[in-house]
Amino acid sequence: MKTLGSGKVVFYAPDGTKLELTGEIDVRADRVAVTEIIYFNGRPNGACETNLPLSQTVIYWEPEVYEQIGYE
Repeated sequence: MKTLGSGKVVFYAPDGTKLELTGEIDVRADRVAVTEIIYFNGRPNGACETNLPLSQTVIYWEPEVYEQIGYE
């Protein structure tokens, strides 16, 4: 299973709400860490990392360059 890359994470909370995060994804054991880059005036100026339980998330990976041209 892929454990590091870019994409979107959908987190389903126990109260029925849904949270969508986009950024760099790192799967560590039973947790998913999503790092979102914060931009000010069009330039990267910080990052926000959110940790979510893997059992309540769905990950949508973005294809990497080598996957788009046919190398895996």
